[in-house]
This record gives sequence, structure tokens and C-alpha cells, in this order.
Amino acid sequence: MSITIKDIAALAGVSKTSVSFAFNSPERISAETYERIMTIAREQGYSPDPIARILSNKKTKNIGIVLPQSISVFFQNPYLGELLRGIGSVCDQEGFAVSVLSPFKGIVSQTILNAAVDGILIMGISKDSEVHTTFRQRNMPYVTIDAAEVGDFVNVGIRDAELAKQLMDILLKNGHRKICFCLLQSISSNLQKADTSGTREARLNGLLLSAKEYGLTEEEKKDFYFMNVPATLSDAYDKALSVLKKKDRPTAVFCMADVQAYGFYRAAQVLGLSIPDDLSIVSFDDLPFTETLAPGLTCVHQSAYKKGRIATKLLFKMIAGQECESAVLEANINHRSSVANIS
Repeated sequence: MSITIKDIAALAGVSKTSVSFAFNSPERISAETYERIMTIAREQGYSPDPIARILSNKKTKNIGIVLPQSISVFFQNPYLGELLRGIGSVCDQEGFAVSVLSPFKGIVSQTILNAAVDGILIMGISKDSEVHTTFRQRNMPYVTIDAAEVGDFVNVGIRDAELAKQLMDILLKNGHRKICFCLLQSISSNLQKADTSGTREARLNGLLLSAKEYGLTEEEKKDFYFMNVPATLSDAYDKALSVLKKKDRPTAVFCMADVQAYGFYRAAQVLGLSIPDDLSIVSFDDLPFTETLAPGLTCVHQSAYKKGRIATKLLFKMIAGQECESAVLEANINHRSSVANIS
């Protein structure tokens, strides 16, 4: 027998209205009541079905993409723009709409529970994220993008750890030890809590493996500097300025996204620093705008557009009830002119 909203209300000792508020307008009840209702709902395996509320056939002809950041930041990130272009191209072919889903009050799980969509694409979560449980609870088809780890879910990504190691090898081979690492911001079931995204963790593991294989001592690794850099042009520029203005600035920067690298190119120009003579830079993505950078940026080439298309095609197969497997896309390093040998 299915659990109903009336059952949850009785178990929680609240009204049906309060249960409805917990799932639809949590700001209208106390935090204590919200937690009690949600705990009981999880224990009973209950979640509301917004699709059933909208259409009797439980089809919306709509998929959602859960953002790793706020909507305002999303549209400033060129990588996500390319990804969304790929997603949209497949949805156009299939006659589906795309809903851009921003985490509700920073809580991704709440967004998933309330989304009136047939399936969801979600970026950068780790295999251990609580979000996977929420998807199973909702019985919602989903595909992760850039999870970078093997798990019992479908993911589309690249060989992040291996490629990060290769980029780091380039810097170390050219004598760089004083290196600034620009990390990706992460996504978690609650964005107000710290978490490590699959992609960020994989790339971090790859570059640290390179340092280990090169035999760097703990003393040498003290020159490593790690910082979170939001993937927007303005934030990347501000962060770059703060680093490059330091008297003891790095000789090289390892960026996990091209938009971060762009910030360092711009900051170096403003400060009168030469790339690569004063500062070497490597990066991930090889987005179209990097063609305007001079000297050319040494970076991992991947197609965010293709990644979006493939992930969306897999999601539609899952919506149709078909079995799917994860996809690892081809990516390679484009060697250009942004790294100098200082050894």
C-alpha cells in the first residue's frame, strides 16, 4: 500500500497542509517541523510526484539540468554555455523543453524532489553524494556530467585524473615548483556544506600523482598554492590580480577551467607580466574563446558541446526505459606556447 501525505502527517503529528508546505514552501514552517517531516518521509520512502500533479500520463516533455552554481553565475560560465548548447540541440530534435534548475535555497535534493520533469542532468557530483539517494527515492532517470568516478549511475566525462597528470607533468618537466592551482567550485546535496565534486577530486588526484612520481619533497610542495576560483570572467580576474600582485608570486598556474586561465591572462597584461616568460599557464577545456589568447594556451581539449549532446541522448534512452552505460569521451592536450622552461 502506497504511503500518502495523510500518513506522513499522522506520523509527524502535523497537518496535511504542513506536509505540503515541507515539500513546496518550506519557508512557511519551522526548521524543526521541516526536518521532522523530511526525516519521516525518507524513512517511509515517500516523495510527492509533481509530474502526476501536472499531467495524468506523467509526462512533461521537459528535462531539467541542475546547476552547480546560481543561475546568475551559470550564464557567466562559457563552459556551461557550450554544454547547454549541446543539451538544447538534442532537445530540439526530440521536441523537449529544458528547465534550468537552481538549487532551492542551496539544497539540491529539494530541487530534485520538486522538479516537474521527465529526467535530470546534473553536473559534477561525487559517487558518494546524497543526491543519488534522492534520485532513487524519486525514481527519476538521471545522468551525471563530469562526475569522473565509477558508480552505479550513468556519467559522461573525460579521463580527468590522467589528463591533469599530463598537464602537471608539463609544468614539472619545465622546472616549475612554485605553482598556483585554481580549483573548481563543487556541488553537494546542500551547497552550504563543503563537498568535493568528482571532476575536481579526480584532477587534484592526477596532479598530486604527478608530483609524487617526480619525487617532490614535502618542502618543495610547500610552494604549492591552492585556491577556489569561481568560473566567471570577473571573479577569475579578481583572484588572479590578488595572486600576481604578491611579491612571492608563482611561476606557473594550473587552471581547472579556461575561464580561470583567461583571468590570469588579463591580470598579467594589466600588471605588465609576460606569458610565458614571467608566468606559465595550463588549463582545461579549450573553449572557442581561447583562440583569441596570445600566446596560445596549452590546455586539455574537450568538447563541452559534444558532452552535452551525448549526456542528453543517454538521458532520453533512460526515460524510454532503456539500459545505458557511462561514456568516457576522447580528450587530448593541445601544446601551445603558454609554458616556459625555467630549469
